[in-house]
Amino acid sequence: MFSPPVLLLLAVPPLVSASPPLRLHHRVFHPSLPDSPYSERAILHVSGSGPAAETRLVPSQTYAENLRDFFSAVEGLKDALYQVALERPGDIDQTQWATSSVLACHLPSSTSEAFTIHLDQHGAPFTLDYFLGPVPHDGACPKPIGRKASASAGSSPAQLRPIANTTVALRSPTFPPLPALRVPPPVSAEGKPIEQPREKSFIEKYWMYMVIAVIAMSLAPAPAEEGEARGQGSGGRK
Repeated sequence: MFSPPVLLLLAVPPLVSASPPLRLHHRVFHPSLPDSPYSERAILHVSGSGPAAETRLVPSQTYAENLRDFFSAVEGLKDALYQVALERPGDIDQTQWATSSVLACHLPSSTSEAFTIHLDQHGAPFTLDYFLGPVPHDGACPKPIGRKASASAGSSPAQLRPIANTTVALRSPTFPPLPALRVPPPVSAEGKPIEQPREKSFIEKYWMYMVIAVIAMSLAPAPAEEGEARGQGSGGRK
């Protein structure tokens, strides 16, 4: 029996509050296949708010059966997509649902999956991201196994192992820091920038004081010479 995945409770932004359950749907897509409708995959319950909010993902009763049908339909198609869709509250039009896709060939060998539900500024969900792990860095599908080897190993689309490690995260929008604004330069009435006055040099600032000092020094009486002062002193004696 397909056991439900283990959920990890993650911290969510303070915008999250008690809201109706969210419905997640899934399907497989390939251009060579007829366009099939989504089937319900799980119901996501969110309780609490702020960092104490908790999420609980309840798989649908047809989840395992849907997976078997999906992989039977895309067997041998390397570029087939496994799509997960988010049904917004009150929106039953499947063409308007937010979707996230991964290569269907990675699902049988994956051991973990992650849902990220993005919220708008009012705390309402508007899109999602779905990830699988582990996935090669180049994203290439694993090499196909021969039918005999696959049968001997007991691996088939009808015997897919459930992904036991599932995480659900809610993300609020983030905004980049505002740029530092500078005061615009002043402009004239004609719209031309007004040039700032050039800073004066030291001489330009204090030339007047220099001139006064030079004049004062030139008008000051010169001191008497030492020899002349001695002569005048000796001539005055009797």
